[in-house]
Amino acid sequence: MSDMSNFDVARINLNLIPALSALLSEGSVGRAARRVGVSQSAMSHSLARLRELFDDPLLVSQGRTMVLTPRARQLQLDLPDALQHLTSALRGPEPFDPATADDVFTIATLDYFDLTTLPTLMAHLSEHAPRVRLRIDRVGRGTARALSEGRIDLVLGGPGIVTGASIECCEMYRDPFKVVVRAGHPVVGRRIGLEQYLGLDHVLIRVEERDVGAVDRVLAARGLSRRIGLWVPHFVSAPMAVASSDMISTMASGWAHRARELLDVRVLEPPIDVPAVPVHMYWPRAHRDDPARTWLRELILSGRVSPPPIRKLMARNRRDIAAAQI
Repeated sequence: MSDMSNFDVARINLNLIPALSALLSEGSVGRAARRVGVSQSAMSHSLARLRELFDDPLLVSQGRTMVLTPRARQLQLDLPDALQHLTSALRGPEPFDPATADDVFTIATLDYFDLTTLPTLMAHLSEHAPRVRLRIDRVGRGTARALSEGRIDLVLGGPGIVTGASIECCEMYRDPFKVVVRAGHPVVGRRIGLEQYLGLDHVLIRVEERDVGAVDRVLAARGLSRRIGLWVPHFVSAPMAVASSDMISTMASGWAHRARELLDVRVLEPPIDVPAVPVHMYWPRAHRDDPARTWLRELILSGRVSPPPIRKLMARNRRDIAAAQI
């Protein structure tokens, strides 16, 4: 008997697999030939090649019949599962069904996403994909590598927040800036003028640990500046500080409108024109055709799991992109 621990799978001709399966099931060269749809001579030739490959007779004569050798009986037990695995591998992944899926998706982002889109996304998953789970990570120094390696499924953030040759991205929408002030502010009325704006202390959200923001760059271009009274590392901290003080904060409208729902604050138009913030989605190129991750990307990009203010921004962005392509 041969030492099958040294069996070289590279020597297998896949065309022999149907013949092997038929021979093991039928125990007869003639019946196996009819099952596969080849001549008895061709099946005999296949049996000879299989015997050489396995270094085992596989079928031996016993009186007027043929019986399986011990090695053939073991193959008879193992081959169906092996064929099923091979078929699945060659056929590719099964279609993704969110209703029955039990996947865990990892999304890296800033807490802006947690506060704006995560509540509506979780509500959608609870109804339409009840066994799907999310893991939310913070964007950091190792995010780009983890995304490239497929350990993170999506990154949501500003332009250039992650880069790499194996990373793909698209723009989801552009979020304009709004000014948030506490209700009953002693200085700010229904509108805020530039002089009022510059005369008040501001709360700055330190996105990616930067001590100046888009507002400061616009003001500097006009020879102006504002006074920062508080720097905070998280989006959630800014409106909370505003709600309990006379400071103001200029932030993306998606979070400003959400803050108005949660806190006693008002949302105003800024007195200066600040370019809207592009919000991008990033994913590993290796996940481009994965059914589960494609479903997640398309779900978020559709806007169906975004709150109404962001959903409007996404629809507007799609129209702008379509118009630019005409």
